[in-house]
Amino acid sequence: MDIKNQIEFYDAYWSGRKVLNNLKLRRAVKILDYFVTVKREIKEPRIIELGSGDGRFTAFIGEFGNADAIELSKEAVVNANKLYPHVNYIHGNALEYPLEHAIYDVVISQEVIEHIEEQDKYFDVCFNILKPGGYLILTTPNKKVFDHMEGGNWSRQPIEKVLTPKELNALVKKKFKIIDYDSIILNFGRLGHFKIINSSYITGFFNKIGLKKTRERTLGKLGYGLHQCVFAKK
Repeated sequence: MDIKNQIEFYDAYWSGRKVLNNLKLRRAVKILDYFVTVKREIKEPRIIELGSGDGRFTAFIGEFGNADAIELSKEAVVNANKLYPHVNYIHGNALEYPLEHAIYDVVISQEVIEHIEEQDKYFDVCFNILKPGGYLILTTPNKKVFDHMEGGNWSRQPIEKVLTPKELNALVKKKFKIIDYDSIILNFGRLGHFKIINSSYITGFFNKIGLKKTRERTLGKLGYGLHQCVFAKK
């Protein structure tokens, strides 16, 4: 789909307020957990969110630093600039917009890379706009989980190029040092070996013997969560 049609899609997608679900809440918590590490090191970080949607997350995290955001939907940008004047929302394509190099301490990218055709170029942008030692915080769905679910990926956005843990880590490592990789929101998927891993018998057994959190931490690091989370450094 060409960029004009993508803009039309996202203008419609972000029209009107959406009540966010529990999956989005848990992703936001994970991003904030990584951001705490940044905040300990940098008193007033300069932040940019690539693909900011309706802008509400950037508005929140912008209370802890100086925030910009870039978003493909013009409608979303116009509304966000009215609602959250402490953030500079930019209408544009992150792959093409002339962002300055080496000016940000943090790049946040949540659920964007899977909707980018030129994924290497996207990571080039993230790398170029970060200061030396700057941080990338990124989330994206997990193809390994979708491949073991009836119906697979439920998203129907213009571009769907979802990555496996191996693919994601390989892309990030081309430009960044990975500080932490994790995956969150377990127990999705019932096909193949996921049927065993996510069986009620197995999960119930670990809960009963007091190893629920150990199971979740282990499976998360092994890439069995619905959403992948990366904390990386330039």
